[in-house]
Amino acid sequence: MTTTKTPCDLLITAAWLLPVAPVNESLENHAIAITDGAITAIGPNTKLQADYLPAETLNLDHHIVMPGLINAHGHAAMSLLRGAGEDQPLEIWLNETIWPMEARLVDEQFVQLGTELAIAEMLLSGTTTFSDMYFFPEQVAQLCNQLGMRCQLAFPLIEFPNAWSQGIDDGIHKGLALNDAYRHSAFVEVAFGPHSAYVVDMPNLERVAMYANELETRVQIHLHETATEVANARAAHGKSWIELLHEIGLLSPQTQAVHMTQVSEHELELVANSGAHVVHCPTSNLKLASGYCPVSDLRRAGVCVALGTDGAASNNRLDLLDEARLAALLSKHENNDAASGNAADVVQMATLEGARALGTDNATGSLEIGKQADFIAVDANAFGMMPLYNPFGALVHGDAGKAVEHVFIAGRPMVQNGRLTCMDQDDLTARVQAWHASLN
Repeated sequence: MTTTKTPCDLLITAAWLLPVAPVNESLENHAIAITDGAITAIGPNTKLQADYLPAETLNLDHHIVMPGLINAHGHAAMSLLRGAGEDQPLEIWLNETIWPMEARLVDEQFVQLGTELAIAEMLLSGTTTFSDMYFFPEQVAQLCNQLGMRCQLAFPLIEFPNAWSQGIDDGIHKGLALNDAYRHSAFVEVAFGPHSAYVVDMPNLERVAMYANELETRVQIHLHETATEVANARAAHGKSWIELLHEIGLLSPQTQAVHMTQVSEHELELVANSGAHVVHCPTSNLKLASGYCPVSDLRRAGVCVALGTDGAASNNRLDLLDEARLAALLSKHENNDAASGNAADVVQMATLEGARALGTDNATGSLEIGKQADFIAVDANAFGMMPLYNPFGALVHGDAGKAVEHVFIAGRPMVQNGRLTCMDQDDLTARVQAWHASLN
């Protein structure tokens, strides 16, 4: 009897498949079938090869295939400020280097070019979704929609006039218009992005909470980034920013609290009970000597902790697998326990926890039937990766970011054989170099 094979657009066979969910395990010699940009089947290579008739097959017999990485916090266009103000503490870095440079340089063209550079770097190191909080988010939305890159745009809200808005009212007006324009986009999500509680006053943060609740929209905010920030809040208000945000309803399952390097037991309890998410940016925090997030305590309390690179100006790199390694090492140091910062847990933070924080886990963050085909393939034969004893350990502690060979978003190849398919790398390099030369 002849068995009819099921047609599919693409069949991927892999040496190791890391689905992350429903079980965060490594599956050897497994395949995924993809149709119309979504995953339709997962199973052993031999079974899917027998059951499916693909229009195209990609055999990855020495690769780790896993969900695309989710960079849950950054400022993409600041890639053009990479290396500016090295070795300065946060307050000096912001006030004396970054903000003056931004006042002089930032416009729509700056944001366009800087975001292209950031997207190229992120794709080549395996990121398929990123969250961005920066000026001129309209430029980023248009670019991501055109390229087919997933993003959350937390439109920036700052009290004082800036490159993009005249203040809070203007920022909210522009942000709501952006939300309306991309409401049905497959790639762009819009969120509120109040910079921090120290540059947006409480009445306006209450407005953000109200709008976000009514529109069921996410809110991303820098929160408890430094000890000085928290001390200033207590001096001015008698309470921490976490306590104040809790009082006005801005700690909720829609909230993404970025940094969180200073958290008391009481504050941790408030965050856990609220359902708010935390975005851990270890490299940026350490580079600016801001401290580091108590990830183990938060996760033990049931808080979803995602990973972010922050901007290239405060990190220099946008490689989320680099970030995953540092997160693992910090956890081991923090707990004085080599078993802490387990590699499989950190891979989950870089994928599914990021999707949960951004509210996209129904479609991304893991390789499951029905979800979007956002996945990457890491070459296990690359130097810095072999020999391979454990795929999770190789991803987190090997040189995996440089070994990303293929990247797909919604079943569409964005990187093939280590080269971008959606952008002209040589042209982008020339344009960035020309822009930098023009500053002199």
